[in-house]
Amino acid sequence: MPDHKLVLHPENPRAILHDPPELLESLRQQRLIGPSFSHLGELHHRAGPRLLELVLFKEGVTPPAGEEACHVALSETTEDAIFLGGGNAQAPSCPGCQHRFDGWRERLQEWRLAPDKSWACASCGRQRKAHELDWGRRGGFARYALDVWNVQEDQAVPSPELLELLRALTYEDWTWFYYRFP
Repeated sequence: MPDHKLVLHPENPRAILHDPPELLESLRQQRLIGPSFSHLGELHHRAGPRLLELVLFKEGVTPPAGEEACHVALSETTEDAIFLGGGNAQAPSCPGCQHRFDGWRERLQEWRLAPDKSWACASCGRQRKAHELDWGRRGGFARYALDVWNVQEDQAVPSPELLELLRALTYEDWTWFYYRFP
């Protein structure tokens, strides 16, 4: 079974996390995360006692347990915003007219070389930056993110309390999407 995760990130793709240890300590104090461990060579944190209060699983969905239990990781801050979508990413749409962009994977490759270049909608002609497009709940742009591993698509959402907590800690509004490994 492929790995899945719920990815939370600042809405502002240029947002910088100034003090990662402070954020992690605050998340530990709020009991979202527990002890740390190594997963695939990276620092992850076991679920804290309040994870299931702050990440809301839909009715009828049993949260994963045992080896497949949820755990949390804070990605390292990158120099520039990056596209965070996974194997489930799909064509973005224009927020103005909802037209889907063809050739979006190739355009993302171009975006990596020229991130300030706008994408023109073939339907309405509006110019938008890549991060301004509607990627649904299948992708986003940021310099850092908070990943809740082993959450499958459409099975859980961050609580309003969690989004507010992240906003209060980082002074940025947050959003989220689902990531599936290819």
